[in-house]
Amino acid sequence: MGGRSDPRSARRRGGAPAAALIVTLAGAPFLGCGGASREGTQPAPKAFPSPIFDGLSLGMTREEVSRVRPVRPMRTRSGRSRGIWIYDSPDGHTAELTFGDEGGVPRLERIDVHFGRSAAAPEEYIARFERRLGAPDVRRRKAGINAYGDHRHEQYDTIWSDDSQYVYLTERVPKGGGGRPAYYLTVKNKEITATGPPTGYVPPPPPEGEEEDEPLF
Repeated sequence: MGGRSDPRSARRRGGAPAAALIVTLAGAPFLGCGGASREGTQPAPKAFPSPIFDGLSLGMTREEVSRVRPVRPMRTRSGRSRGIWIYDSPDGHTAELTFGDEGGVPRLERIDVHFGRSAAAPEEYIARFERRLGAPDVRRRKAGINAYGDHRHEQYDTIWSDDSQYVYLTERVPKGGGGRPAYYLTVKNKEITATGPPTGYVPPPPPEGEEEDEPLF
């Protein structure tokens, strides 16, 4: 009567009740500076699939490797090497496996593979590994260090990396055309935190305490 108003009509004129507004704000994500919806969210670690090549992954013990591949010690001028083992694949490639002695247990710390000469184009070889490792960080870049080549050859590297390891696919091709390229693959641990893009393949060292032997490949 007179000046009294109907509270129900006030709710209709003013929109949602205060309690409903509180519930809506409580359920909405917090938007801070820069539009971040949550604080402290870190990207997931980048990791290659395991196994990474031929049933092998870095960190495997020598016993685990031998269950997957029939490996044998590499022979040097001084005899057999306990740190480097090799195997030949029915597909025609040869692999050199370098083991470190971690806590008295030999663990795989590097894989070097020689595929030999091939009529396949570089993009065919890159795609072969891209299907498993994703897009490379560096695609067919001329190498700064011609580790496999000489003055008659050029070398090109395609490089992948995750948070703990590098994968290098190297193409060694005769200068001036003619002749088939040879392809190599290396999987190795990251030894230090990189401050720039990877610089290219570095060949494996000779066994400790021994002179460098004739190249395996």
